[in-house]
Amino acid sequence: MFKKILWRFVFSYLIIFLIPLFIGLGAYFNVKDIMMNNLYRYNKTTLIQLEDKVENEVLKSVESLADWVNLNPYYFIFLPEAKEALDSSDRLLNIRNLCRELYSQTYKNSYILDAFIYIPSEKLIIGPSYTTTPYNYYTYINKPLDMSYEKWLEFLSGEYKMKYISSFRIKADYKNLSTIVFANTLSRWVIDGKNANVFVIIDQSKIVSTMKEIISYPKGAMWILDRDNNHILKVFAESQNIVLPKLDFSIYDSFNIKELTLKGQKWIVYYVISPLYGWKYISMVPVDSFFEDVRRVRNMSLLLLGLMSIVGSILIFFFSLQNYRPLSEIKSLLQSKSENKETKSSKNEFDVIRDLVLHTLSKEEEMKKQIMRFTPVIKNNLLYQLLVGGILPESVGEPELKTLGIEKQSGKFIVCLVEIDDCSGFIKDESDSEYALVTLVVTNVLAELLDTNNFKHWDVLFSRTKLSVIVEIKDSFEESMAKLSSLFENMIEFLEKNFKIYVSVGISGEVLGITNLKFAYEQAEKVLGLKFVKPNMKIFKFSELSQDITSEKEFLPKDIENRIINSVKEGKVEGIYEVFENIRSHITAANSPHMAKMILIYLYGLYYQLLNSIPNTVGEKQKPEPEKVLRLIINEKNPKKVLQALQEDYKNLADSVIINKQKMGNDLISNILEYIHQQYSSSEISLSTIADKFNITPQYLSAIFKEKTGQNISDYIQNLRMNRAKELLLTTDYPVSQIAKMIGYTEVSGFTKAFKKFEGVSPNKFRELNKLQ
Repeated sequence: MFKKILWRFVFSYLIIFLIPLFIGLGAYFNVKDIMMNNLYRYNKTTLIQLEDKVENEVLKSVESLADWVNLNPYYFIFLPEAKEALDSSDRLLNIRNLCRELYSQTYKNSYILDAFIYIPSEKLIIGPSYTTTPYNYYTYINKPLDMSYEKWLEFLSGEYKMKYISSFRIKADYKNLSTIVFANTLSRWVIDGKNANVFVIIDQSKIVSTMKEIISYPKGAMWILDRDNNHILKVFAESQNIVLPKLDFSIYDSFNIKELTLKGQKWIVYYVISPLYGWKYISMVPVDSFFEDVRRVRNMSLLLLGLMSIVGSILIFFFSLQNYRPLSEIKSLLQSKSENKETKSSKNEFDVIRDLVLHTLSKEEEMKKQIMRFTPVIKNNLLYQLLVGGILPESVGEPELKTLGIEKQSGKFIVCLVEIDDCSGFIKDESDSEYALVTLVVTNVLAELLDTNNFKHWDVLFSRTKLSVIVEIKDSFEESMAKLSSLFENMIEFLEKNFKIYVSVGISGEVLGITNLKFAYEQAEKVLGLKFVKPNMKIFKFSELSQDITSEKEFLPKDIENRIINSVKEGKVEGIYEVFENIRSHITAANSPHMAKMILIYLYGLYYQLLNSIPNTVGEKQKPEPEKVLRLIINEKNPKKVLQALQEDYKNLADSVIINKQKMGNDLISNILEYIHQQYSSSEISLSTIADKFNITPQYLSAIFKEKTGQNISDYIQNLRMNRAKELLLTTDYPVSQIAKMIGYTEVSGFTKAFKKFEGVSPNKFRELNKLQ
């Protein structure tokens, strides 16, 4: 018997173990395809990242700079007629402004080392911070290492069309640099019959660093070709010289991958082609290196599967023994405590435990009585199930009646449903503990009033805002209803006056026996639902309002109500007009004038609910008075007039939502501007710190500031700082380092660079020039 049970455990664990084992085997055989797909996706992604970085940060900036120079109106100062019209000081001022604008176009881009315009008729080079001759530029600024001066002049005067020249070596700041030179002939800059050229010197080393980060294999190589397939850059992961094979680029393939053989070695070649610039980004990796990770993962998977099989077999037998041991102990324990002498030791453990459980279930009624006697929660649950029809009333026997304190099933009962409408004046938040306190107050007040008037009652808690009271009546229904009405009026007045708790009450008709409590509860629930169309009532009696209950029918479909709410909250006036067309059709289809009026009352109730729940600018004088609205609906024979007025009220509410949003935006910007003017001299001020201050996201702050002021927040702060710096430079003798700290710069070098960009001269030079004047 021991072996039979034990091997049953072993077999069960084995079945469970084999499922993930077979899944692992399937994954093992598919891992190569999965890894290959991941490798292709990864390499495509990396090349596209390189393409985006090069084109967005280099090509786009450089070619945009060329277009900007070509369209710049300052070329007029070099025309012959301009020389006659302008004196030397005006001409120098215009050239200085051109230099300043050229600097503002280049300083932000870390890839651009220099940019200048060459005017052949003037033998003049204009750069971001200089105006010089070709000889001085060649000798002192950026000396081309592979050109004589004559070749340099010839290079400056050539004709170019968006041309990139790679491996252009220069000497700048006593360092030899490898660069890429972009050259373009300016079509508009025709001066004395000769076109000017613009040149941009690009730092090749930074592009190479980016390419090396992309190469993820130790023996890989990468090339960048321009639109004419000229080699712009090439990078090798190791010290090797690999010749790029001839590739047949297809203009229809944005990404392609191929396998080829070079000098007896197999390679993987993949490339992307820029759809905008036509540049090609090519990567070549040895096959062995490319598949190294795939082989490593497959071998590791095989090793893990073998190890899992060995360890799993050991663990299966171990856990089977461990699980069998407590089973045997449970059998012995149950047998020792059981009074059933028929359980024989010859039976196996499962049979013994099953027999003992069946024996225990036979005593369910006795256990049920004990639980009911000591568990108040079950009492509430039993009453709840009786009201909602969760259990059959005939299944409630004498023990249950005794627990509930009901003498007999055939008594006369009324169900009262109390719903808490508003308790915000009594509690601070909407936690469960706060609502539990509200429920306790309402229950205690109601219980005291019912006990004082000799009503036997049973409280049933439904939710944190709804509770029901089952009341047994001894007198006639009319007398009991009059007492209950007076009692609930006193309760409502007392709760509102002393606790700021507002409730509504629905009272059912009289039912006979607990078997009909479900129908009484449904009556109370339905009649309480009329509070949305009878806003001035607080006690709803089924005996008086049963004719107003529309069984199984909504006043309005839920989608129409949702569309009204969304249109108002989003300020969409067109949506209001569209949904009211549907409401007109709905009213036309109503089966009675009474139903049409109920729909209009419901719409006005929804209007007041929206009016009190969303920010708006509707004034007290513009709000329709509820009493006048009800009289208008009841007395008006043509509902179209009421619907037209109601549509206008909703439209005004939607308009006011838009106005309120605009006002909130203007107030927010005013507060932000005031805060910036107070804190701009702090080094801690930034987009994120301002957003945190006003509890909004940086993205929303940036967008609304740009919309309201027409400029970026960083530019606004910098303008404040620079204007304050100029004031301090001219009115004080503070050193530049102190002025930098006073306006929020931690490093004087950063302040000097920003000031030079703003004014075109350094702070010391600005102070010197203005003091001389």
